[in-house]
Amino acid sequence: MDRTFQDNSVTIRIDECYILGQEGHNLPARQQVQDFFSCIRSSSVNELCLSSICINDEYAGELFIEALGGHKSLTKLEIGNTRLGRIGCETLGKVLNHPKSKLADLNLNWAYLDDACLGIVCDSLLGNSKIKRLSLDSNKSITSVGWQTLSAVIQHPNCHLAVLELQDTLINDEELDILSSALRDSSSMKTLKLNFNKHISNAGWQTLLNQLSQTSISNLDLSHSKIDDACLAALANMGTQLKSLDLSDDGNNISSTTTTGHQSFFNSLKTRGYQLVNLNICGNKVGDVGMAALGTLLDNKMETLDMSMLMYTDDGSRVSSQGWVSFFTALQDSNLDLKRLNLHSNHIDDEGVRLLVSLVSGMSSLTHLTLGNNRSVTFAGWQALSGFIQSPSFILENLDLEENNINDDTVVSFASALEHNKTLNCLDLYGCCDDDKNELITERGWEAVSTLVCNKTSIMGTYNSNHTLSYVSYNVDDEVYCLNLNKNKDKAEVARQKILADPLL
Repeated sequence: MDRTFQDNSVTIRIDECYILGQEGHNLPARQQVQDFFSCIRSSSVNELCLSSICINDEYAGELFIEALGGHKSLTKLEIGNTRLGRIGCETLGKVLNHPKSKLADLNLNWAYLDDACLGIVCDSLLGNSKIKRLSLDSNKSITSVGWQTLSAVIQHPNCHLAVLELQDTLINDEELDILSSALRDSSSMKTLKLNFNKHISNAGWQTLLNQLSQTSISNLDLSHSKIDDACLAALANMGTQLKSLDLSDDGNNISSTTTTGHQSFFNSLKTRGYQLVNLNICGNKVGDVGMAALGTLLDNKMETLDMSMLMYTDDGSRVSSQGWVSFFTALQDSNLDLKRLNLHSNHIDDEGVRLLVSLVSGMSSLTHLTLGNNRSVTFAGWQALSGFIQSPSFILENLDLEENNINDDTVVSFASALEHNKTLNCLDLYGCCDDDKNELITERGWEAVSTLVCNKTSIMGTYNSNHTLSYVSYNVDDEVYCLNLNKNKDKAEVARQKILADPLL
């Protein structure tokens, strides 16, 4: 049993913690169990995450209730990858029902809940006004009986649930319809996650989305789901209320949406008005026509945009190099000011990168940019990016360039551009190989990185080195010490440690 946490912690995470649990494991003695819960009780912990526990003993259950019931600071409880069973659920119910409970976030992912166990948990949630987030991801034994029980909780006038997460629960059309009615009556629900539920048909999704347009739900995750163009049309009806939408498909093309469907969807959002702040269309069949429509839609409302893997389709609906050029051209005067932009695995070429650099140079909020696996970009394109890195407008904290055609010349150029940079923490250059899997970055490139983070030519050279960059690639060994030192926020101390570490200075 792991008890290596400290008092005044913000989060305690215990993995493989068998509390009087299953046979075949080295189970702790009762005194150890009592000590374990005493530590939790006396800690000022806000979040407690327990994995692989078993509370199938009344004694352990009593200690659990004593430790967590009305805990002075605990607001989030996660019990995952475990069979809670009847005793565990009854124990949890008593913790939730404690009058001094501060729990607002309950995560029961992979808890192997069936209808009976969910019913016990729901009895404690019925009328509970404190719980704001409930996650039941990957509980695959719940039937319509269990979903009906949960619906009663959602519909209760004292229910203040704002986030409901039901990823990969094997819910079907009939069961979804039960939940839809309850969600329609909820005034507090803002976020609904139904991703990886592949038993829901196009018709089931369409019915749900038509009902959600009458709710206050503004954050929706439908990733890895069987949706079609009709579903996109129903989503467009929610355009004025949606703030976050995840339609990612990871290139598996589970959905049956088309380029025409995406074009109509983006055009409808523009016509109706939209409030989207976060959009994820990773792996979607957007095509050049869809991208053209998206290019006319985006403005400064958007904060995060994931358009990765738009090259992975088998029906010709991928976004071409020219499609990216047209997209970036359309956005030049858009006032788009993203915080995160993901363009991993696409057909962006040198001209596309040049236009992208022009676009992001005008953004004052962009901290994360992902351009990994865009293998059509050559040295000329990376040079345009190097110029951006050196500019005063460059404020990126994370730049992902993994799996690209980046060689020593490009790395040397990046290292020179980063010499005086004080914002970039991560420059990911992992897996930069040619088509035969030969490493393109050799000793010369890594030596440039080494000199960047610790210039050993003189004390002043070391003092003036880059003390911000803390990750480049886990292929780099010689620079690991200095990169780790750079994680320290006290940069004067970082410089001192680097100087002291080199006996030649």
